[in-house]
Amino acid sequence: MIWVARATIGFFFPRSRCRMAGSATLASVAFFVFLLGFAQCKTVKRDVKALNEIKASLGWRVVYAWVGDDPCGDGDLPPWSGVTCLQQGDYRVVTELEVYAVSIVGPFPIAVTNLLDLTRLDLHNNKLTGPIPPQIGQLKHLKILYIPSQLLC
Repeated sequence: MIWVARATIGFFFPRSRCRMAGSATLASVAFFVFLLGFAQCKTVKRDVKALNEIKASLGWRVVYAWVGDDPCGDGDLPPWSGVTCLQQGDYRVVTELEVYAVSIVGPFPIAVTNLLDLTRLDLHNNKLTGPIPPQIGQLKHLKILYIPSQLLC
């Protein structure tokens, strides 16, 4: 849709300014409709649930920056700090979670293993305890994993 609008601008450019303004308006409207469609896109419920479970386990250090119902951003609210999302069809999925150096204390948050589209997980420089859950193997897209070294002992 946007490509067609750009082609229209190029087509009308050599002619009158009036036509150019009309096609520029058309391009603006087309771009706005595109953005509006993306803004109305919701995050997969599985990812929202997982991140809310993680949010509940992290405490105030991260929670203050995680506001709103949708971790990928909703309306005027930006995505949660450290959360990166990607649109897949009509939905958004969480692809990166970077929650490092915020003094997280306690066991590895098992809810992370429900973020099935995760490509990057960064939990280093925290005080996580216990083993890495075997369910981490379910994350087929995970390419980068930064975790505290004490979990590898």
